[in-house]
Amino acid sequence: MSDSATATVPFLSVVIPTFNRRASLEVTLHALARQHEVSGGYEVIVVSDGSTDGTDSCLAEWAARSDVPYALRVVNQPNGGPAKARNRGVAEARGIVVAFLDDDVEPLPQCLAVHAARHRDDPMLVLIGPMSPDPQRRDSEPVWIAWEHAMLEKQYSSFRLGVWRDDDCGPNNFYTGNASVRREHILRVGGFDEGFARQEDVELAVRLERECKVHFRFDPNLGALHRPTRTFASWLRVPYAYGKLDVVRAQRGDASWTRLRDLFLSRQRATRILARFVLPNERRGAVVRGTLRRAAEVLYALPSGAAQRLGLNMLSALYNVHYLEGARDELGAWPALRDVLAEPVA
Repeated sequence: MSDSATATVPFLSVVIPTFNRRASLEVTLHALARQHEVSGGYEVIVVSDGSTDGTDSCLAEWAARSDVPYALRVVNQPNGGPAKARNRGVAEARGIVVAFLDDDVEPLPQCLAVHAARHRDDPMLVLIGPMSPDPQRRDSEPVWIAWEHAMLEKQYSSFRLGVWRDDDCGPNNFYTGNASVRREHILRVGGFDEGFARQEDVELAVRLERECKVHFRFDPNLGALHRPTRTFASWLRVPYAYGKLDVVRAQRGDASWTRLRDLFLSRQRATRILARFVLPNERRGAVVRGTLRRAAEVLYALPSGAAQRLGLNMLSALYNVHYLEGARDELGAWPALRDVLAEPVA
C-alpha cells in the first residue's frame, strides 16, 4: 500500500532504521503485515542507511505491492549511523506516537495494538517491550548472542516477577529495538544525539525524562522475537563504547561519576580482580579477551547446563572489563579511572 493509498493520519508511526540486513528486514515487514487491528491505524517508515546489499531494491518492491495492509514509506540516505536514521524516520513520521523497531526484530501479532492502546491511556508514557530469543535458533547462535539474550531475559524476569517495580524502569532500559514514545516529546528534546554511535537511545531517554517528565514502563505483552547476527568483534564494541560514553555523559553532567564506581563495585569479586589486572596494561586486555572467548565457546557447547552457565559468566566478566577499558581510554589513562573507582566523585 503506497503512502498515497491512505489519507488518514495514523495514530502510530513505526520507524525502522536498516543497514545491510535485507533478509532480516523482510521478516520484520512480513510480521508487520500480520498485526492485530491498531486503533487509529499505523504506518511504517523504513530508513535505509546507505545499504548496499539490495535492501533498497527490495524496499522499492515492497512499496509497490498492493497486498501490504499498511502504508509503507521508504527513505534512502547516505550511511550516517542509527541515530541519524532514526531522526530521519521521526521527521518523516505523521503519527502521534512513534514505535521504534530494529530490523532484526519480529513483532508478534499483538505488539503494535498494545503499543497504541497504552499510549491512548497515558500521554506521558515511554513504553518498552521485550526482545525475546527465537527458541529454534538456540543451537545455531554463538555464545555471545546467547549471553545477550540471557542478560535481557534477566531484566524481563525481574519486571514480570515483581522483583523490579514499575518505577524501577527508567532511561537505562530504553532500547529502541521495541519501544515507543510520543513524537512531540522526541521533537521537544531535539531527537537523538547523532554524535553517539552507541547508547544513543539511553542518552535520548535521559533527556526525555529530564525535560519532558515522562515515565518509563515495561510491558511483557509487547512480544517480539529478536534474531541478532552480530560477530564477536561487533558484540565486543558495545561494552567498550558504553564505557566511553558513560564518561562523556558524566563529563557533561548527564550522569553521575558514581555510576562508574557503583558498576565496578557491584561486579563479582573475580571480575574486579580481573579488571585490576587488565586495566593498568592495555596489552593484557587482548590476551584475556581471547582466552575468555575460547573458554566460553567450549563450555557453552557442552551438554551440561552448569558448564553453559559458566561459559556465560565468563562472557559477563569479559563484557564488564571491556566496558571499563572503554572508560579508561576515554579518560586517557588508568590512573584517572582508578581515582574514579576508588571513591565517589562529586
